[in-house]
Amino acid sequence: MINQAIQTFTHNRFEDIVIQAGDYSWSLDQNRAKNYKFLVCCSSVGANRGSGFLVGKISGVEFHIFDEKGKNRFIIQISEVAVIDIPDLWPGNQNPVRYTSLEELGIDLSALKFEKVSAKRSHSLTIAQAKAGLAEHYGVSQDNIEIIIKG
Repeated sequence: MINQAIQTFTHNRFEDIVIQAGDYSWSLDQNRAKNYKFLVCCSSVGANRGSGFLVGKISGVEFHIFDEKGKNRFIIQISEVAVIDIPDLWPGNQNPVRYTSLEELGIDLSALKFEKVSAKRSHSLTIAQAKAGLAEHYGVSQDNIEIIIKG
């Protein structure tokens, strides 16, 4: 495969992937993933479920977080990004990480317009961001989340 690609079935939004300079929280074989050149993201949520929306040039695969079971989760880092809009690009696999190629996916590399990205990671959160994240994690309304700051 000439243009090896990792395809993800992700809940992460385009904007979040660009801000983080990568698609994140993946359970994958880090050593294998490091050898791939491209990231192709497909939406796992909403009306565009299964649609391909992003191609990134992979710059690295690094530890991101530990999940709730203590397992490593990785970020597939990208240095450049191109927008795509390809309906039904996800083949329906159960595993949300797939090793493939741009050719197999029918993506013409010469037709893509890449733009550079740089991580704008911040470990600080606003109250609204914290409430939104906690509400999503626990499956409750943001109105049911109270945050108290003492200091």
